[in-house]
Amino acid sequence: MRSVVRLVQVIGVLALAGLLYAWRHPDSLNRWSARSNAAGATAQEAQGKPATGDTAAVAAAMPAPRSVTGAQAAVARWIGVRYGVAPDAIAPLVAEADILGRKYGLSPNLLIAVMAIESNFHPYIESQAGAQGLMQVMPQVHSGRYEKFGGKSAFVDPMVSLRVGAEILRDCVRLRGGSEAEGLRFYFGGGPSSATYIEKVRAEQQRLNAVARGAHVPTTG
Repeated sequence: MRSVVRLVQVIGVLALAGLLYAWRHPDSLNRWSARSNAAGATAQEAQGKPATGDTAAVAAAMPAPRSVTGAQAAVARWIGVRYGVAPDAIAPLVAEADILGRKYGLSPNLLIAVMAIESNFHPYIESQAGAQGLMQVMPQVHSGRYEKFGGKSAFVDPMVSLRVGAEILRDCVRLRGGSEAEGLRFYFGGGPSSATYIEKVRAEQQRLNAVARGAHVPTTG
């Protein structure tokens, strides 16, 4: 029993000494804490978790959230009713599509119309040919375009799919001498059914433009 009491006394003295040392030498305690945090970060990276620098690099490549105008919000609401999707989720895509269209010299709402016809605004859809995402891009063919977003698996991110698809459509239009119609045909992959595809995209684009102007446009048909 005496040995136990003695051990408790020794532990108490050591604890008190530690507290006094920390009070007299706070810088040493801070350095020890910093080393512990660094060791923890190293262990986290060793387990395969992304380092802060890598995360920042990927985040920098991602588009910043866009503010939504009244016209863009109206388009998002119309899309929500027509396609059975959440307007709040669609609104940032509408705003981004408008910016990308201006950047690439494409007609208003063309990119939104392509998303509508390609995927009905369902980001995880995949065709029998392997085209994926909102813009139905073939990751195997365009894997290089996804590198700045973290790799081809990023197609599941709706904003990434939009940006990559917009780049491809821009290039298609350029390769066809600036013709949006022929660019759409090339984007679709050509063939006899491409004419119907172009008609569908253009018709949806006209409806979206009318909604943006404030016109009443039926959500069916």
